Amino acid sequence: MNAVIASLGGKLAERWLAALALPGLVFVAIAAAAVRLGHAHWWDLPLLGQEVDRLALGPPARSTGSALLIVLGVVLGSVVAALAAQSLERLVLALWTQDWGRAGEALTRRRRRLWNAAMDRYENALRDKARRLRSADHTTGPLPDTQALARACDRIAVTEPDRPTWIGDRMLATAVRVRACYGLDLAAAWPRLWLLLPEETRGPLALAQADFAAAARRVGWGLLYLALGLLWWPAALVGLGLCVAGWRRGRGTVSVLADLVEAVVDLHVRTLAAALGHPTDGTFGTTDGQALTVLLRKDR
Repeated sequence: MNAVIASLGGKLAERWLAALALPGLVFVAIAAAAVRLGHAHWWDLPLLGQEVDRLALGPPARSTGSALLIVLGVVLGSVVAALAAQSLERLVLALWTQDWGRAGEALTRRRRRLWNAAMDRYENALRDKARRLRSADHTTGPLPDTQALARACDRIAVTEPDRPTWIGDRMLATAVRVRACYGLDLAAAWPRLWLLLPEETRGPLALAQADFAAAARRVGWGLLYLALGLLWWPAALVGLGLCVAGWRRGRGTVSVLADLVEAVVDLHVRTLAAALGHPTDGTFGTTDGQALTVLLRKDR
């Protein structure tokens, strides 16, 4: 066990270094340059070189105590920046996946109207395509591109929107689809289902979750750079790029995560039922899922 714990500690240290410490050091270096250059000298590289030479060759560098204080300040600054990025990561995840309360109602209603309008166009196109395929006259123009219309619906939401963001609805769509197919409450079933999963199944899920969190952390770093842009405007461009990249990455990784969660339910829901004393023969139906939901919720 000591060897295992030491190995885990080394991995955690590597992850901290790669995911937080190194970005923190880069942020501290750019923050120092931003404070020295400001908006007026935003691209004055000779001035920045003179400042670096002063620190490297001046009296502070020749004093061991001063050098240690500088190093300690850089390390502490990087740690503080990393902790701030972690806090912003949690905030971004909440904004991506939660309903925002009253503040998000207007945006959710707007997304629902757009989705319903897109679904109406898709359904009308399906009916028109079916009618024309049944007809003997196919000379009235090309058939509607129903696949493009379906993709347009999915760009708004996979199911009817119930969250202010696409990412939140993509996560919610998994629970909606599981409920429709199996009659099972995914929120109640997932902790028990996770405990039954073999290690080789947990690995891809954990990796997908880590990728999703890393996307939110990238947005967190972007917000820090946007704030730094108040002192040095090029940092705002870096921050904007990180926010856009993190948002796009978040949309991609949440789709992978949601698909994996749904696949786990498809493959292991019978195992869960058997473990809870409700074995099934053959297909796991909505009646079985409803019975498991009552059991898991402790409804009596």
